[in-house]
Amino acid sequence: MEDAEFLRRMRERIEQSTGLTVDIELGEEGEFSVDVDARPTRVVMGRDALLFSGRARMLMQFAILCLREQRQVEEGEFLRFLQRN
Repeated sequence: MEDAEFLRRMRERIEQSTGLTVDIELGEEGEFSVDVDARPTRVVMGRDALLFSGRARMLMQFAILCLREQRQVEEGEFLRFLQRN
């Protein structure tokens, strides 16, 4: 799958789960942030998400939780979220 197609699908899944319009940008390896105040909401994830599908899924779930909470959540909160789902 092409990188652009992968990012498009990821964006669609986040938008379906949150009901918000999202822009996904690629940043430096290991980078991740969610700007809940931007319109459309801005999600930045490291380029390594394109190489490791497990990391991409984890970052997608992290972005969804941040957007649902409308804030940057802590790692512990995210782990509890994963345990419930």
